[in-house]
Amino acid sequence: MEEAFSFYDKLIEFINSELPALGEGFQVMGFELTLTEIILPIVFMFLVNLLGNLVRSVLINRILERYVHDRKTVLSIGNTTKYIILVLGLVVILSNIGLSSDSPLNFKLNASSDNPIAFFDLLRVLFFFVLLIFFSGKLKTIFVKQILSRYSDDIGVSQSIGTIIQYVAILLGGLLIIQNTINLGSLNVLAGALGVGLGFGLQNIANNFVSGLIILFERPIKVGDRIEVGNVSGDVVKVSSRATTVNTNDNISIIIPNSEFISKQVINWSHNDRNIRFHIPVGVSYNEDPAQIKKLLMEVAEKHPDVLKRPKPDVLFTEYADSSLNFDLMVWTSSYISKPIVLKSQLYYLIFEKFKEHNIEIPFPQRDLHIKSGWPNKEKLN
Repeated sequence: MEEAFSFYDKLIEFINSELPALGEGFQVMGFELTLTEIILPIVFMFLVNLLGNLVRSVLINRILERYVHDRKTVLSIGNTTKYIILVLGLVVILSNIGLSSDSPLNFKLNASSDNPIAFFDLLRVLFFFVLLIFFSGKLKTIFVKQILSRYSDDIGVSQSIGTIIQYVAILLGGLLIIQNTINLGSLNVLAGALGVGLGFGLQNIANNFVSGLIILFERPIKVGDRIEVGNVSGDVVKVSSRATTVNTNDNISIIIPNSEFISKQVINWSHNDRNIRFHIPVGVSYNEDPAQIKKLLMEVAEKHPDVLKRPKPDVLFTEYADSSLNFDLMVWTSSYISKPIVLKSQLYYLIFEKFKEHNIEIPFPQRDLHIKSGWPNKEKLN
């Protein structure tokens, strides 16, 4: 690193000697700087960005496509590699321009403490935490798409395992970052000052986070499930630490706090499997033969390609209503779990055509009106 410092300083001296206009000093926030010291880091980061793009292109188009078949994973690995190069370049340039522990900007946050925390130490912790969260998310994506997908077709199970691994990685990585960057004794004062505020201000966030952990381990819902909670009905597309994303049939994403799934009743249409039975009520005239109606309804159900043969459909004669004989056509399906109204509509179309073909009368409500003839008694009118 000292050689890098020496080369950087010599490069600045060479440019200033060859181009005196760039070597003229001026004051910025109390620091003596030259144009060379401002332009050179920008040029360096531009070159690092070019290098990152070149490496990313080679990885995506020449190397990874031979071993990884998922295009999204290939792009994710390529982009992550580019970001790593950019981060390393940024660290090198910051070190070379003098932003070290001896810099005047590295002031003490709690100077009165026996173990004060420096400003740069706090920035370093935040920087490493951002990197940890970013790379753990990429690790989860690769683990779910490239490893778990080979052993399980259930995307919900893979997502749950991947999320748990991500949380464990963040927890262990966070402990390592804190232990190797900040003296834990110096955190006592800050922890005491923030404890009360966090206790009151983050109750809701903590509740949702714990609820998210319960969802991941107990798995009452998972990615891919069809659920109903409150007035929301849709497919679970993402379960995160704070909230769950549900996508409705209208392609609207609804973000629901995780605590809602723990404290309220949740209807999960696909908790056990994706075979669901739907009920199609049908009414016919009293003039029709119930046996024939059952036969026609069974023919309609068996004709539909998305009605399962096992379990087989069935027809129940439910009641003698005021104006009709009521039947209940029960069908099983696994492909229309997210759009039951569509399946019912298709079956009703087929039933109407079948009844029309066999002259089956579909009744309508009837009422008998009794009208008395004659005029009312005049005496009563008077």
